[in-house]
Amino acid sequence: MPKPFYKRKRLWIPLLLLAPVAALLIYLALNPIPHFRKTVNFLLQHVAGIEENQVRVGKRRVNYYEGGKGNPRKVLLLHGFGGTAQMTWMRLMPALAKNYHVIAPDLLASSFLRLNPATYSVDSEVDLVLGLMQALNLEKADFVGLSVGGWVSLIIALEHPEKVGKLVLVESAGLRTEIPELARLTLTDREKAKRFLELLFYNPPPLPGFVLDQLVKSSTRIKAKYEAVFMGFVENSKLRLLDNKVWQVRQPTLVIHGREDRVIPFEVGERLHRLIPGSAMVALEKSGHAPVWDQPTRLKNAILDFLAAPNPPESLPASTPLP
Repeated sequence: MPKPFYKRKRLWIPLLLLAPVAALLIYLALNPIPHFRKTVNFLLQHVAGIEENQVRVGKRRVNYYEGGKGNPRKVLLLHGFGGTAQMTWMRLMPALAKNYHVIAPDLLASSFLRLNPATYSVDSEVDLVLGLMQALNLEKADFVGLSVGGWVSLIIALEHPEKVGKLVLVESAGLRTEIPELARLTLTDREKAKRFLELLFYNPPPLPGFVLDQLVKSSTRIKAKYEAVFMGFVENSKLRLLDNKVWQVRQPTLVIHGREDRVIPFEVGERLHRLIPGSAMVALEKSGHAPVWDQPTRLKNAILDFLAAPNPPESLPASTPLP
């Protein structure tokens, strides 16, 4: 008569060995995003030498990533609304840190659940970045700004020109445009989550169902606060739109914009390029609002080439992007 299942040692041994693996898989399925961030932090630090640090700016402790400390030239990377330094710049920081001292802070928008919709504005982010520069003793840096980070960079370039070397504006906000569908989208199910990714990326990442479910769960929890903060930001910042001021930018400037951007249309990037004297433009084909993911190599090469150029590129018509 065969032994009962629970008495078969040969079966129990592999089951015991598989138990930790099964527990890990269950943990990953239940907590995919936090685990992903921890893994990225580990790789950034131990493979690329990018460290996560904190510094006090006023009453806040600001989280930031830093690499290439031995390099004399500083580059500040500023992400957009709702993003984080890690998720936005993790594919670009290692390449930049080889030749530049890179600093990528988490802006206030990375923790928008803590923000007051009545007072939060683009000036809140400007004050944070200026405070960070003072806290880190950064007298001057090249700025690379994505979306709202580009708007912040433009304001600092205009009002504190001595602090800004070269200026790279990626899918930049700061000019008048329509509020995007993405900002109003409610992620109620997997299909809406997929739509969100389609609006953000040209080629959305093939996320498994359990990650989409996590996005839906997170969105449901924070939607009301997100909408209040975002609409408050729009209202509180409207007097800081720069359509009539960017012509005063004098720093060497590169405008980078994806032709398929469904958040800030390509035409906005073209207009920004036309308005900034002497600026150059790179039009990214098959790229949306997240070129770090859609076209990481082209984005990286465009930024590195521009920063390394001894002189600013010649002024080009907006219809003639750089190769």
